Amino acid sequence: MGRNSSSLLNSTQALLRRLFDDLDYQALAAIYCEEGGEAFWAAHRGPALELGQRWALACSKRLSRGGHSLYVGAGVAELAVLVTEVCDLERQVRVANTNARECESLNTTLVGVGLADRLCFQPVDAAQFVASDPTFVCDHLSVVSVLNDPGTYPNVSGVGYGRIAPVLLDVEEFALERDRIRKLVATTMGCLEVPGTITTTVEEVPWFLAAAAEQGLAIQADEEVVPTAIVGDPLGFLRVTRPDSPT
Repeated sequence: MGRNSSSLLNSTQALLRRLFDDLDYQALAAIYCEEGGEAFWAAHRGPALELGQRWALACSKRLSRGGHSLYVGAGVAELAVLVTEVCDLERQVRVANTNARECESLNTTLVGVGLADRLCFQPVDAAQFVASDPTFVCDHLSVVSVLNDPGTYPNVSGVGYGRIAPVLLDVEEFALERDRIRKLVATTMGCLEVPGTITTTVEEVPWFLAAAAEQGLAIQADEEVVPTAIVGDPLGFLRVTRPDSPT
């Protein structure tokens, strides 16, 4: 399993501070917000780093050194975790993010701090990425605030958060979004070594439970919950095993 340290390495913490200082917040403002983006980042850049390091520490306690991770839809919120994986744990990390502008901005900053050889945001769909490389396997899958994203899945998200009344629901569009989510979850879980770890928010857990049942896998949720960086949604860790195997 992972590290038992109570803090991240000093060198990693220093690198993260430099990374967050060097981010192009003007570009990120336009990517994350239709308006008021600069004020948003002025208020959230500090908490994003602080909460990100808390998330990174919790994750590092559960991951082994030298493993492989797949991050789906990761961006600024995951930076501290990603850097911790490649620097503290010397893990191989793949990041799939369909927002090409965000990938370009973050990759430019990674070049500036000397991390481009170990970490890269790829502007690809995660399901397509996995399907294109059947040899890819990982022991850690991170899907955080992706399956409930209102921009990508407005109907599923609206139902999940109670924003859409049943009488107003577009059932056909809801079914299409649900099928896309099922495919994404099934495909990405398909490359997860068992036993393995999934990082996800509390709201997204049911999708993984359903996929695990279909694939004949068992899932046990960790008791610890930490807030996601930026938004602060409750995030947890799922241990995936075979039903007849020890956890």
